[in-house]
Amino acid sequence: MNLFEIALANYITATRQQDKRQRLGATTSTKRGIITRLAAVAVVLSVAILALDTAGERYEQQLAIAVAATRQ
Repeated sequence: MNLFEIALANYITATRQQDKRQRLGATTSTKRGIITRLAAVAVVLSVAILALDTAGERYEQQLAIAVAATRQ
């Protein structure tokens, strides 16, 4: 191996080791990001279910009033 190949191999090895260290440090922030996204999705889903449930109750009340009015 010539000098250039040795220097290139050392650079690649150093870069890989640095990437591994960065990945280990990024795992906590990545996990935190995933948990935050899951919590946001759960909140949005809960709000959507609540809104649909409320709309359904209003529709049932209006339907009951309309049926009662036609029976009189």
